[in-house]
Amino acid sequence: MEKKWTKEQQQVISLEGRNLLVSAAAGSGKTAVLVERIIRKITDSVHPVDIDKLLIVTYTNAAAAEMRERIGAAIERALGQQPENPHLQRQQTLLHNAQITTIHSFCLSVIRNYFHRIDLDPDFRVAEEGELKLLKSDVLDQVLEHFYQEAKPEFLALSETIATGKNDMPLKDAILKLFEFAMSYPWPEEWLYNCRKPFHIQNMEEFEALPLAGELLAYLDSISSQWALQMGICRDLSMEGDGPFMYGPLLEQEAQAMERIGASSTYQQYYERICGCSFARLPSARKFEGDMEKKNRIQKLRNEVKDSIKKVKEQFLFQSPQEMVKDMQKNRPVADMLVETALYFMEKFTEKKRERNILDFNDLEHFALKILVEGKTKEPSRTAAELRKNYVEIMVDEYQDSNYVQEAIIKAVSKEAEGISNIFMVGDVKQSIYRFRMARPELFMEKYNTYTQEESSRQRIDLRMNFRSRAQVLGLANDIFYRVMKEDIGGITYDAKAALYPGAAFPEGEPGMFEPCFLVVEPNPEEKGTKPQELEAKAVGMEIKKMMESQMVTEEMPKDGSLGTLRPVRYSDIVILLRSMGSWADAFVKILGELGIPVRASSGTGYFSAVEVQTALNLLRLLDNPRQDIPMAAVLSSPIVGLTGEDLAVIRTACPKVKFYQAVMDFASKFPGSLTGTQQKKLRSFLDLLEKFRKKASYTPIHELLYQVLEETGYQAYVYALPGGEVRQANLEMLVEKAIAYENTSYRGLFHFIRYMEQLQEYDVDFPLAEGEEAEDVVRIMSIHKSKGLEFPVVFVSGLGKMFNNQDQRERVVLHPSLGFGIDVVDVQRRLRTPGLTRRFLARKTFMENVGEELRVLYVALTRAKEKLVLTGVLKKAEEKLPSLQAVTAEDGFLTFLSRLGSNTFLQFLLLARSCAPENCPLTLVKQESLKEQEVWETAEEGLTRVQLLAELQEPEPEWEGQVAARLSYEYPYEHEVAMKTKVSVSEFKRRAMDQALAEEAEMMFPLPEEPVAGKAEEGQRERYIPAFMEGVQEENIGAKRGTAMHRMLECYDFTRPPETLQEQFRELAEQKKIEESLQPFVRLPAIRKFLRTELGARMQAAAKQGKLCREKPFVMGKPACEALEGTSSREMVLIQGIIDVFFEEDGEIVLLDYKTDKVASAAELAGRYRTQLELYQEAIERAVGKKVKERLLYSFSLGEIVPV
Repeated sequence: MEKKWTKEQQQVISLEGRNLLVSAAAGSGKTAVLVERIIRKITDSVHPVDIDKLLIVTYTNAAAAEMRERIGAAIERALGQQPENPHLQRQQTLLHNAQITTIHSFCLSVIRNYFHRIDLDPDFRVAEEGELKLLKSDVLDQVLEHFYQEAKPEFLALSETIATGKNDMPLKDAILKLFEFAMSYPWPEEWLYNCRKPFHIQNMEEFEALPLAGELLAYLDSISSQWALQMGICRDLSMEGDGPFMYGPLLEQEAQAMERIGASSTYQQYYERICGCSFARLPSARKFEGDMEKKNRIQKLRNEVKDSIKKVKEQFLFQSPQEMVKDMQKNRPVADMLVETALYFMEKFTEKKRERNILDFNDLEHFALKILVEGKTKEPSRTAAELRKNYVEIMVDEYQDSNYVQEAIIKAVSKEAEGISNIFMVGDVKQSIYRFRMARPELFMEKYNTYTQEESSRQRIDLRMNFRSRAQVLGLANDIFYRVMKEDIGGITYDAKAALYPGAAFPEGEPGMFEPCFLVVEPNPEEKGTKPQELEAKAVGMEIKKMMESQMVTEEMPKDGSLGTLRPVRYSDIVILLRSMGSWADAFVKILGELGIPVRASSGTGYFSAVEVQTALNLLRLLDNPRQDIPMAAVLSSPIVGLTGEDLAVIRTACPKVKFYQAVMDFASKFPGSLTGTQQKKLRSFLDLLEKFRKKASYTPIHELLYQVLEETGYQAYVYALPGGEVRQANLEMLVEKAIAYENTSYRGLFHFIRYMEQLQEYDVDFPLAEGEEAEDVVRIMSIHKSKGLEFPVVFVSGLGKMFNNQDQRERVVLHPSLGFGIDVVDVQRRLRTPGLTRRFLARKTFMENVGEELRVLYVALTRAKEKLVLTGVLKKAEEKLPSLQAVTAEDGFLTFLSRLGSNTFLQFLLLARSCAPENCPLTLVKQESLKEQEVWETAEEGLTRVQLLAELQEPEPEWEGQVAARLSYEYPYEHEVAMKTKVSVSEFKRRAMDQALAEEAEMMFPLPEEPVAGKAEEGQRERYIPAFMEGVQEENIGAKRGTAMHRMLECYDFTRPPETLQEQFRELAEQKKIEESLQPFVRLPAIRKFLRTELGARMQAAAKQGKLCREKPFVMGKPACEALEGTSSREMVLIQGIIDVFFEEDGEIVLLDYKTDKVASAAELAGRYRTQLELYQEAIERAVGKKVKERLLYSFSLGEIVPV
């Protein structure tokens, strides 16, 4: 049945000849629409397009792979309907090379093809993240050392301004962040130079011309409008019939003052009017008998305005505009020096990468840009013009996560320069949650606000229908974001155009079953032993238990109008989303596990904190340098050695005056009786092992060294035996993989590997813990970021009471991606630090943008749920606070700017939004005491159930007793097959017929020259009684070597040449190393010559000349066990494997031959010994080639004759 598309989806699929921006809400089927657009293009009957003429850019490799798979499936379906269509067949072939790729992969292909345009060595590689972090750290150290040696006053002032007294890490961080921000722009040097402009102003006119000043004035305009709004509400309330009329005159004056402030247009005006504003004391209202709620609301709103004005004065108007200009001028040398340092770092880092011939992801973008865009004119290059011809259309998925460099690259290869619009962009700015990766959602918003919704060359289409979630889920999301997400904080105004509309049909459940839940957990202040995370996890666990009893979900997503059927919820249907994992995920895993709920956390971090990883790293630290106290103590107290804290104390007190390593060494040699025998032995063994592997470390690859030391200490086996052993062992194996990856970098040696891993930890480049075998029915815990693009039947959004992370606003240098950086004013001589307007305002701007990003993160979280959404958070004194949480809304229905600006948790946003329409989102207050009571009841019920069960077991029913007895006495009917071999070699059949040793089997008739033999005493020596293998002497099986040598010669011998060439062929094979040097003395050419001159040899020559001679052919064949093995009647299939020496075709039938070097008395003995083996060979050949074996022959080199079998 053909899929039905909405009107908007149909437009997205079919519109051509324009730049098209698709704003696709969560669950609107944007990927399906994008794939359909591609399929329509390549299957168009009038103007079909080849798939490799489309450039399709996605955000991740996984998304690109999924897109390619979907397109491939769609082409296959189309071929199913038109199997002879040559164009579709061509598309199936072209798909593998189609440009369905990430932006970085596209850049890499451009660089690979046009490296000569930028003088780049084509033998480059893309460095991995850890190597780059280490290289950045090294280069930055060298850069700072250079500037410290120069000791310029400006640099020393910069160091004093940013670095703390203890170290210069804040300065390093500032340079690295400034570098990263710059690299997100097409021309980073230009951006860095522009960062200096605010500090080069001469007067207020120049200040107000700055982008920073424009943003500051816009902020003051927004907040002053809010003051005017709230004071206007206060005035109007006081004038109502039951309002506090005595406040009226004063509120009228204050409202007018706020309106005057709002009418300001320059910084000077804002400064004068805000600083000149004051609030008198409200008149007494003791005898007021009107509406007390109105009176209280007036006081609350007025106090909010007063507090806000006070903060604005403190933050931005703490000095006159003239003083502010002077302070910015004072910061000029420091600002210039910071930019100079960042540029110097950029230069040196680039040099180091070129020396090592490595690129990072920034290089991929900027080198591609350099190839595609002329640096001077900023116009597309010749190369861009060439590439442009290859693409009929460029499609960009997840466009909201693009940055300015990527935008410039896409524009360069588009046909805009030719006046043709051919860019298709799809995304959702409400789901732009990668600001920390330099995503710039304002690129999307710029087009969102300028593209028309009517027919045009630059058109926007909104996909608002949601085909993922029930109406109840969408209703809650809409109710919340209608109140809190606006362009000033959030990047987009959430209105009817941005809202979600249900488009999927679901089967109905019981009343209230699919209504969203809002659980607010209130901790007991007197019980301080329970952490908030654990308390919330307990509430979530209790809710999950309730759901498992009654909650239903849809069996399958409804398709083609079908409602589907309901089924009971499973644990695997439930996911718990957290803003960040860390301690929250650990607490949830612990508590849910205690409640008997199977759970797994999909963490993207935590690797370095795993005990087994830390122990292995400490062990490597000791191999590099054992004189490190903490690693030494850690390894000694680990299971590798197994000493206790008491034992370590004994060692330390026994040798108190030396370093700990020396104390351990001295203790092991001088105080052997101080520890128990086992512990002393373990300590001694460990020190010996340490010495042994320290010697190996200089020449052994690190991954091998790590593997060997883990094996020899037994630590890997130990962790495997622990609970969760598979995951722990996988963590150690991952460490070995990291060592292999490190060895592929430009760094070498154990010291650098340890430093490499430490740098990864220091710069937060963590790895996810290894995951064991995925259990099917478990509750999953994951971060909201990881859930993007996924969907789940039941979603808990938890940890809503956690404060937003505002760390970047407290840094000494506050960075902003478009406005540059802000710093305080430091008087180095007098050691005084005074606030800087640039730093204060950029901190506020960053905070607002962070809050906007958090709102988008919340949107992503709420739109993951298909059927049931549960919100949970911890709020102290909740019962007291909830009634007073009343939102103030503006005329457009949104929470006021001040309310939104003052919210610093998801929970605060949600509670304020809910207060506007509490009936749409019922709230349940869960107290800590009630959770305890519930737990006690469950424990009691469980205990009662056990008592009842035990009582019933005292008098078992006969029927059940018989069933239990039958089960417990059950015997596995195929026990005799448990130890049965499932694969046997042909040689085992020989051993069944011949009970002789391998050496005797291969013994040949040819005498050996007299040689000293192991076991016979030479003259003057005593006879050896100890077997050679016990003395470590490797004994050779001479007979086996001779057999191998003869077989090898006959395998390599060219039967198409006459027998007279035997000696010559042997010499050639020896020179070509086809016969090992150690085997050459055992080849007996006279015996082979005799065989070649036989009638059989002549037949083989004839077959070889016809190309019908086959030698050394391996086979595997299945046979019932009863036919292949002795002592069994089983029909279980057994695999038989072997290698056939030679067979050849003669008159359409097969002649089978096997060479034998056994020492036998007669031909009959030899034939009896190998009859079964040749029968198996015959069966294998006849099965494989489908021709009859007419002769089975053995050639005995011992007897010198052909033996029929």
